[in-house]
Amino acid sequence: MSDFFAAEPAGAPGGDRPGGRPPGPAPRGPRRPRPLLLTVIVVGVLIIGFSLFAGIWTDKLWFSSLGYSDVFSKLLWTRVLLFVLFGGLMALIVGVNLYLAFRLRPMFRPHSPEQANLERYREVITPMRRLLLVGVSVVFGIFAGVSATGKWRIFLLWNNREDFGKADPYFHKDLSFYIFSLPWLHFLVDFLMTAVFTALLLSAVVHYLYGGIRLQSATDKVSGAAQAQLSALFGVFLLLKGFDYWLDRFDLTSQAGGLVTA
Repeated sequence: MSDFFAAEPAGAPGGDRPGGRPPGPAPRGPRRPRPLLLTVIVVGVLIIGFSLFAGIWTDKLWFSSLGYSDVFSKLLWTRVLLFVLFGGLMALIVGVNLYLAFRLRPMFRPHSPEQANLERYREVITPMRRLLLVGVSVVFGIFAGVSATGKWRIFLLWNNREDFGKADPYFHKDLSFYIFSLPWLHFLVDFLMTAVFTALLLSAVVHYLYGGIRLQSATDKVSGAAQAQLSALFGVFLLLKGFDYWLDRFDLTSQAGGLVTA
């Protein structure tokens, strides 16, 4: 990933400016964040952190007053585990695909009004691409992690599952599979589908910005590298969707909210 974080070579043929960079004054580097903006960010983080701490501490005191401190500890660490695991996985999937989309950008782009307009955005984004890569990945990771913490019930049910000793008459699976495992498998598939689809959309945006996708071109609207990456992501998404349909057939054993056992 060194070429992603390295600065763009000045005056290199076929660089980020079509036809090379014309002579003129060197572009200014990115400005440093203003103190007011940093102050607002720090205050916002402190407010959110205090709100989270107050809520967690209040719950801890309530559970402790009822004699269920161990239950609260297990609940808390389970949610932390889900946040780190699924938030990190989402950030990894998004970050790797954003890096690949930039790494596979075409070095030579045809002259066109579309590319001339996009060049303005490339001049702004390219110097701060490392910050954007990390920032976008972290933001999507946080959203995914927060969403995953709400699934602590089905995770604990799956993690502590036990067989009921009775199978259904259609698929001959123990009834515990429908109560404990099936909801968790549905969540895993839905999460992976969301992550892959998010990476697909963001990668398409990067390919378009750097000329891998050219909407106004008469021919070669999509470069070979962009087509390969987007096709691979779309193929993985279809495989996950197919597995989701395969899981849906087990839901047919339920009728009117009850499990059909005979």
